[in-house]
Amino acid sequence: MRIHIFVGTGGVGKTSVTAASALSAALQGERALVLTIDPARRLRTALGLDAINDASSADAARLQQQVSLDSISSGGTRGELHAVMLDVASSLNRAVRLHASPKQAEEILAHPIYQVLLRSLAGMQELMAVERLDQAIAEGFESVYVDTAPSRHALEFVDKPEFFAQLVSFPIVRLVGKTYRWWEKSGIGRFSRGTFELYTRVEDMLGSHLTRQVLDFFSIFRGIAEGYAHRARHTAELLRDPAITSFTVVTNPLKAVRDADFFLKELERRRFHVSSLVMNRVWPRLENMSRINDSLTTATAAGMDDATREALRGTIAWYDAVSRSHQTVWNHVHSSYSQRIPHLVQVPELPEDIAGLPALQHIAQHMKA
Repeated sequence: MRIHIFVGTGGVGKTSVTAASALSAALQGERALVLTIDPARRLRTALGLDAINDASSADAARLQQQVSLDSISSGGTRGELHAVMLDVASSLNRAVRLHASPKQAEEILAHPIYQVLLRSLAGMQELMAVERLDQAIAEGFESVYVDTAPSRHALEFVDKPEFFAQLVSFPIVRLVGKTYRWWEKSGIGRFSRGTFELYTRVEDMLGSHLTRQVLDFFSIFRGIAEGYAHRARHTAELLRDPAITSFTVVTNPLKAVRDADFFLKELERRRFHVSSLVMNRVWPRLENMSRINDSLTTATAAGMDDATREALRGTIAWYDAVSRSHQTVWNHVHSSYSQRIPHLVQVPELPEDIAGLPALQHIAQHMKA
């Protein structure tokens, strides 16, 4: 089992690189899953799919879509490629049904506070990403490729689950979860508001009706929350094991130095292993400028006017300057990080949009080279 996490800022082609890496694994015979927690729909475009989502049905067969490899592979050894765009509500519903008794699950799913939770999902994307990753491991995928959110907030993917696990472990939180229903059903709360000062103080702040709904929900949801915390801790251990998990920083020439420094520092601080840096969208060098200039001279002799020739010459000079600057950035990145990041890869800017498996295969071939 291998887990590959891709991080990067927006606009660097991270989703395409993630999907290309998963495609390469599938073509080599693995059963691979690419999971995006990016709320945009870039993965669907990259894979050339009409629709892809993490279905609301509890039916496990509908929770991911298998991508047909027929358009780029006519036979021979090949595995499977599956794709999921994380849907928080369906992932949370599935976790409840998987880890609660049928009666408890129905009670949780119908609870008004749970419905509020589903309607206000801020911050839940990262929590459910780890849950969905755990589910993917249980489903038997040989490799999972995770496309994180396209910003420096991508690190919340690893931060928030650990924070939640710590929160659930706080003694006061565990006490509330274990005792509230007993306190409520015992009738003590009705006879004396001073019997349990913790609850009455919260009621004074939030109002008794809302407080009791929240506490009642947490008392029945506690087992799910503690189970999630346990799985989150286990998944965090897997993510810190370099034999299982690798992190790849995806960037472009304009952001490479800044992104490499930031992500490497932050991931190392969290004790994660950065195995690769991909500098995407590099403009290839023009190999023979003298031959190009000779061709322009020949074209002029054949009837090209001077204005057109000079416009072409200026465009070529501009392209050459940009491609040289990209190579300068690459050389700097290579000299600065080759001792700390085992694999440094550059992928050229492709002439076509990244839409469909052939374009992804092109990226994968460059990454192997």
